[in-house]
Amino acid sequence: DLHDATVGFSPDGQSLYIYRGNNGGDIYQCKLDGDKWTKPVRLSNNINTKYHETSASFSYDNKKIYFVSDKTGGYGGSDIYVSEKDEHGEWKSPINLGPVINTPYDEEGVFMHPDGKTLYFSSKGHNTMGGYDIFKSVYENGKWSTPENIGYPINTPDDDVFFSMSAS
Repeated sequence: DLHDATVGFSPDGQSLYIYRGNNGGDIYQCKLDGDKWTKPVRLSNNINTKYHETSASFSYDNKKIYFVSDKTGGYGGSDIYVSEKDEHGEWKSPINLGPVINTPYDEEGVFMHPDGKTLYFSSKGHNTMGGYDIFKSVYENGKWSTPENIGYPINTPDDDVFFSMSAS
């Protein structure tokens, strides 16, 4: 009855993640069982809150989830968070990626490259050409690099969101 959308696949292709517009907007997981998908199961309360969780991306080893939420306590608007799996396969409490990545405005459309260190995301708050633009930041030596606008022709004066690329 509400909005549903594809969030993405796990790196091994065995899980499909979807967004459902209930409870403010949550992320669900469907698993491939033979040639059929299981019914969607809501991710834990460490990921989903009463607020709006919209997009997600997973590390290549499927041990980290990067996701967007407008929950309270962030830097403003929607922010990007990361959560790691514990030894039991449960998602730990998420950590906000901080003020280098997040701004007082909205961040959206998070995508972690399979290299495990290059993050692509859309933002209204960094140096944009207009609306949302796509940015790239690299995690090295324990910190994120200053987000770089990937420029024209990928970014335009319109909203540019939900970038992804292949591992190659």
